[in-house]
Amino acid sequence: MKVVIHDRTERLSARLRSDAEQKLSRLSRHFDRVLEAEVHFEEESRRSRERTVVSRILVHAVGRKAPLLKAQERAADEKAALDLALDKIDRQVRKLKERRRDRRAIPPAEITVELNGDRPHAPAAPLDIVQRHLKPESIDQAERHLDTDDSQFHLFVNEDTGEVNLIYRRADGGLRVIEPILK
Repeated sequence: MKVVIHDRTERLSARLRSDAEQKLSRLSRHFDRVLEAEVHFEEESRRSRERTVVSRILVHAVGRKAPLLKAQERAADEKAALDLALDKIDRQVRKLKERRRDRRAIPPAEITVELNGDRPHAPAAPLDIVQRHLKPESIDQAERHLDTDDSQFHLFVNEDTGEVNLIYRRADGGLRVIEPILK
C-alpha cells in the first residue's frame, strides 16, 4: 500500500510521519483492496488565535466501483488530529469490507425456496413445504426441464440476471416467465 503525506504546517516531525505511514499501512489488514492513502496536514487559524491542525485522509481502494473514503478532523496538535481521522477511516474501511462480504454471502446456487409457507390466512391443514436448491439456468434450459419433469411450473435462477424466475405453460400452449420485482 502506498502512503503519501502532504505537510502544509512545516512542523511535522519525522517520527509522526513514520507513525502515520505505519498506522495507515495497517488498513490493509482489514481490507486487502486498499491501494493508496493520502494524508494532508494544514494549519487553521480561528478567531481565538489558537493554533488548530486539520488532518485529512483520503483512501483509494481497488475496483471499478470502489469508493473514495474520506476523513477530516481538527485538533490542537498533529498527532491528535491524525489519530481522530484514522479512527474514522478505520471504521469506514471495515464497513466497506462488511458491505462487500455481505453482498457475496449467498451465491445463487444455495438459495432455499419455501413454497406454501406460513401465511396468516393459510388453512389449519398441514402444509406441503418443498425446499429445493436452485441452479443457474438459461430460459431454454428451464423450458426443457419443464417439458421433461411433466410439472406445471419450474423455478430457476436466471443465469443472465441472477434473479429467481418461474416458468410455466399457459392454457394456449405458450410459455410465460415470471420475473419478480422486490420493493
